[in-house]
Amino acid sequence: MDIPTSTMQLSGGIQIAYTILGSSLLGRVRPIVLVPGMSVVKHDWRRISVSLATRRPVLIYDLRGMGESTCSDAAIEDISIETLARDLLSLITHLGWSDIALCGWSLGGVIVQQLLVLPYHASRPTPLPFRVSHVFLISTRSVVLKPNQHRLQQIKPASGNRPRTLAERRVIVRDILKQAFDPAWLQANQVRFENIVDNHLPQSRPLPVIAKQQRAALTFDFEKLLPKIPRETKVGVIHGELDQMIPFSAGLDIIHRIPSARLLEQGHRPGQLPTYNFGHQWFDYFDDNLWVNVFEGFMKA
Repeated sequence: MDIPTSTMQLSGGIQIAYTILGSSLLGRVRPIVLVPGMSVVKHDWRRISVSLATRRPVLIYDLRGMGESTCSDAAIEDISIETLARDLLSLITHLGWSDIALCGWSLGGVIVQQLLVLPYHASRPTPLPFRVSHVFLISTRSVVLKPNQHRLQQIKPASGNRPRTLAERRVIVRDILKQAFDPAWLQANQVRFENIVDNHLPQSRPLPVIAKQQRAALTFDFEKLLPKIPRETKVGVIHGELDQMIPFSAGLDIIHRIPSARLLEQGHRPGQLPTYNFGHQWFDYFDDNLWVNVFEGFMKA
């Protein structure tokens, strides 16, 4: 059964669309909030979110201007890591949740870190009205990467600012998604990859919004605040050595910046990763149940 989308209104003409899966577990098990990365909409990780929702409530949502979330041109222009983190703060506060876990993927991981340090903001400190018990930082980083450290493709406007055709959009989406997987995976999963590309096309991913997200990814600065993240907030880092977008070294760097952060273990016991040989789009590697066990194992340890 399809779960209906709800919306929350913010000032500035912003409407955030969200879905809660596993809502029958609310009040019994701590919910987890999945924070999307650049160009990602909540539909993209619906499969893994459905699997996670067999064990706990799962909140998925669209960043401002993406998917089913709408906003004004001014709100698009105002996109930064901080504004996206404050949008997330408003959403969780709106839901009235007092104890949560967070999972940030790629740019979403940067947004999560910004959220965690909002109480220590230099000019606008904002206490969090909820407890964050566990955090997953997946395929992300804590500092702006140098141009030679990443392969984030810059979006350029179409000639004459005309609307792109479906064929042109597919080429752009395909080129971006190719970076989310390693060459061996792409070779072994050609049909599956083309299906992933096709499934991305119907979703609203305005290129001007993605361009502002790219700008945000290159202009954040909170590394000096990361040591202030409470040690009671357990941070698990998940990063594949085959990540073609954000290097594995960026994931290792996180554990030296956040006091409670650790790289999730590789091994064959329940809750461990069988290998670090996976790419940026982590949930398309390994079985869904394996990922559920990884998440649950960390949150129950």
